[in-house]
Amino acid sequence: MKHISLLLLLLSAVITSFSVNSYTQQSVYDFDIKHWGSSDGLANNSVRAITQDAQGYIWLGTQSGLNRFDGMQFEHFTKENRRHLASNAITRLLTDSSDYIWVGTKAGLSGFDPLTLEFDRYQILSEVTSLLEVQPGEIWLTADSLFRVKDGKVSRVEAIRGQVSQLERVDNTVWVLSAEKLYRVDLQGNVESFNLPPELRQTPVYDLYHTEKGLHIAGEAGFYHLDPDGNIAKCQLPDQSNTAVYKLLRDSRGNSWISAHRKLFHKHPKQDWQHITGDELGSYPWFSDIYEDKEQNIWLASFSDGVYRASAGHIRRVVPTDTDPVIRSVGVSPDDTLIIASQSSVGEMRPDGRYQQLIDSSALGASTVYDIYWPDPQQMWLATDDGVQRFSRGETGLVSRFSALAGFTVRVLQPHAGQGVWIGGVMGLYHYQDDTLTPFALNDQLESRNITVLQHTAEQLVFGTTRGLYQYQQQTLKRLGVGTALYNSYVTALKILPDQTLVAATLDDGVFVLPAGSQQWLNWHSSNGLPHSPVVSLQFDAQQQLLWLSSNKGIFRIAAADLTALQQGNLPAQEVLGPYDRQLGTVPGRCCNGAGHAKVVYWQQQYWFPTLKGLVAAPQQLEHRFNRKVEPVIKLVQGQQRYPVASPQQRLVLELDDRNLTIHYSALEFVKPNALKFRYQLQGFDQQWHEVGERREAVYTNLTPGRFVFAVQSRFDNEQWRDAHSASLELVVPKRFDETLVYRGLWLLLALFGIYAVLWLMRRNSLYQQHQLERLVRQRTQELENSNLKLNELNEQLTLLTHKDSLTGLRNRRFLFEQLPKDIEHFQRNRESMLAQGKCVALIHLDLDNFKQVNDQYGNSAGDSCIQQVAGLLIRETRGSDYVVRFAGEEFVLVLRDIQTELVAQFSYRLNELIGNTVFSLPDGHRTRLTCSVGYAVYPLNLLGGQLINWEISLQLAEMALYHVKHAGKNGVACIEFDQQVDAFEFEDSAHIEAQVERLLAAGLAHFVLQNGNH
Repeated sequence: MKHISLLLLLLSAVITSFSVNSYTQQSVYDFDIKHWGSSDGLANNSVRAITQDAQGYIWLGTQSGLNRFDGMQFEHFTKENRRHLASNAITRLLTDSSDYIWVGTKAGLSGFDPLTLEFDRYQILSEVTSLLEVQPGEIWLTADSLFRVKDGKVSRVEAIRGQVSQLERVDNTVWVLSAEKLYRVDLQGNVESFNLPPELRQTPVYDLYHTEKGLHIAGEAGFYHLDPDGNIAKCQLPDQSNTAVYKLLRDSRGNSWISAHRKLFHKHPKQDWQHITGDELGSYPWFSDIYEDKEQNIWLASFSDGVYRASAGHIRRVVPTDTDPVIRSVGVSPDDTLIIASQSSVGEMRPDGRYQQLIDSSALGASTVYDIYWPDPQQMWLATDDGVQRFSRGETGLVSRFSALAGFTVRVLQPHAGQGVWIGGVMGLYHYQDDTLTPFALNDQLESRNITVLQHTAEQLVFGTTRGLYQYQQQTLKRLGVGTALYNSYVTALKILPDQTLVAATLDDGVFVLPAGSQQWLNWHSSNGLPHSPVVSLQFDAQQQLLWLSSNKGIFRIAAADLTALQQGNLPAQEVLGPYDRQLGTVPGRCCNGAGHAKVVYWQQQYWFPTLKGLVAAPQQLEHRFNRKVEPVIKLVQGQQRYPVASPQQRLVLELDDRNLTIHYSALEFVKPNALKFRYQLQGFDQQWHEVGERREAVYTNLTPGRFVFAVQSRFDNEQWRDAHSASLELVVPKRFDETLVYRGLWLLLALFGIYAVLWLMRRNSLYQQHQLERLVRQRTQELENSNLKLNELNEQLTLLTHKDSLTGLRNRRFLFEQLPKDIEHFQRNRESMLAQGKCVALIHLDLDNFKQVNDQYGNSAGDSCIQQVAGLLIRETRGSDYVVRFAGEEFVLVLRDIQTELVAQFSYRLNELIGNTVFSLPDGHRTRLTCSVGYAVYPLNLLGGQLINWEISLQLAEMALYHVKHAGKNGVACIEFDQQVDAFEFEDSAHIEAQVERLLAAGLAHFVLQNGNH
């Protein structure tokens, strides 16, 4: 950039002598001024007019069209992209009371709404030289003749005819300047004229401006004034020169500005005029327009060098006369003067502003002064690269104070809390008292002897080195910060607060804080609020309880009571001076470069900081709006069409096919726009915020139909996102017809109809085949049914055959083993009820005695007849729920379901007796009698856990009882009874049931109950 800042004036400006309180006198050099030109995006370096709209945008009229400026980016509006713009050569701009902007050009008049960016063209065809709103809704302009625009209609002002060039309104009158006369016109049309002096006639006049002193005229012939008598007299410029004057302004702070040929004059209230020449600026300051915006920034439009922005500074800069501007150290003498040590000399500034050099470059040499100490009012010691140098008032040279330290860099000269002085540098720590220089007894315990800072209080001595921080207390040396980054850090500054809180600044690891009474160090760094590091100085303001800090990039401060907030995390600071606020006459990011201890001093109610370009003074009672918030704005949504977004607009409906969008956003900040950071999120599409730094656009592609909310936040780089301000815009992406439910429903209906047609054809084709198939199926089905009927009959017969005895028609053994488990399962399901009723399942095993004799005597047919007659007898004696099974040959098993337990024995006896009393008829006519042996058992058995014994055991017990009858002589009924002590677990092994019963019989725990039918 050709001109970084008007602060560069400090490099070459000869500041007037410090005659009366110069350290408090405001100066034009205190303004923070920034420059933009074509290399920054400005359409043309020739800027002719400036205005501001209601949203806060700055509009610049150039020779190549209009430019809208947000502090960072320029948007161009030209005749090529705005057809109603009369010409690209802009001459005048005016924002009226309705926020409509009027644009005067070399080819006529245009206007536009800054919200919608829609332009209008008016029937003015010549160059517009002046624009003025005489009352709401009525604009006067000069374009050769005097014109009025009201309600969109253009008319001439008939009160004045002829060529006119400039306008100015004062109360209810309008001053009009023509080529020959000056007119005063009231709103009723009354006209009063004043003759111009000959040198003003037919010469260009650039501005009319009214102050409390009357009307002023700025033109090619110079600077003129209308006196109370109506005479127009020529005035001298502040430098008594006579040159062209282009623009006049009295700003809201009362400062006066005059733009002249190759000069800019400025005057603070009640002060003398100051001026900036072309030599000081680096180019000729031909400013065609001077404009004050809503935030009291002053904008200067240059004919050839772009635009400048000047902001009133709250920090003062002082460069004493004939002094090297590179200041390294400051101090205060016992006489209350400010000691200023530059890179090549040492001087003294008195409270009245007078500056006196004490030590010249020949005496100081190339040494840097790191610290300043006054042992008495007449003697000053300097800590330098060549040991400790002594200066005495009335002398001009320096004397080495300690021969032992000569040639060594000394950085610290600090008073002892009692007597003497501490001296520190690359050779370690020393103490001087009573003409004796004594090395610190514990120098050998220091990891680094390079002492950087030191502070001594009545309670403790704390000093920093290039390798950590140390505390000396009660004859004990302690290294501080064990377990933290402070332990080996280069300590750059140190401060013990009145409550004994210890604050230490380091070169690379931030600031460390040890609260009073605590053993835990708190670390303040860039991640939790430290604005910029490394911190090089610390100064405590006891009156306001504020801790001031400075770095190479600026100055900031915090309340001492807020230091403990580091325990919770973030600690925001008040930025007094940042890298974007001021260039400080040097490269960006350079501020307070003091050396050693003397990096800051408090004097005359101001804090003084040495810099590469003089001193910076910050008032102790600084009234400044710190960390002001900047509202983001959404400027434009660019798709297939452009959608300008006005500030109150909350919702934007896009065109049907706009799915790829670029959203342009910004924040109106003109003082430090480079410090702004942004992040954005498209809610409903993005899952998280996009942090994009300084980028001011968001790109989205292939958006789906729906409603989204675009949100953008902005903050300064020393703030947290939680403190940021937001702007949002609802974006509605409409559905195309092919994305609507109706469209999809029609396609669905068409698809369904097609499917139906195909299915109908397929069905029609298959119906015939089905008809033929059905006929065949019916035929085959009939045949199959006939076969199935026959098969079912055979199956039923087979089933009967498999479950019936062919001789007797009784159930057979297979049926028994299939049916009996089901009966037992049924009993178990109702076991509690059955047992409560005294019921059981009885198993009766019956065998005909000596049946072989019948077969042998009468033949097998006679035996079969007897068996059939016995079967009929058994069926007659049993119930319908019972069943009789021919178990084998002449053996039968009767299953009596749900029978009273006490009736089982009686029923068995009766069967035995009934068979013994029956006479059986044989086929050959003979008769015979038969006896039987009966063994019975019940389920469950009447013993402990009897329900746990399965039915197979009960059947075996009945069989064993039967065999017992056989062995006892036959023709009887028996059962086995068990002692009540017998447990069901005695019959766990059903394979050896006979052996188990024999064991129980032998033990007397079981016995047979036998009743012989012969007795």
